[in-house]
Amino acid sequence: MQLIGRYWLSDRSVPFGMFLNFMEIYYSPDVRNDLYDDLVARARLADSGDAGMATFKKELVRLLKGDREGLHSSAIFTAAEYDEWDTDDEFLRWLWRELYPSELVPMPAAAESD
Repeated sequence: MQLIGRYWLSDRSVPFGMFLNFMEIYYSPDVRNDLYDDLVARARLADSGDAGMATFKKELVRLLKGDREGLHSSAIFTAAEYDEWDTDDEFLRWLWRELYPSELVPMPAAAESD
């Protein structure tokens, strides 16, 4: 997948801006080894006062359910630069299981009815 310009860094109001920024802050290759565990801890703490984490989780749920309106097709890959998964969907499901292991992975509406 091709990397794109990181437009979410200069405009945090873009669709899925919080999710993309969190991937830059906690998961991109330059910081992954040092900061990913902080993201896991922050997610599992489930602090109701952590507005950033609440927004991140809501955006992750939307992404997992297939709602990607306004998101460039290479944005998730560019922000995270994951290398162990073939698709964004695989990466997002893995990420959910890492961050929220006691919760079911949100699925697209069509998959829920199958």
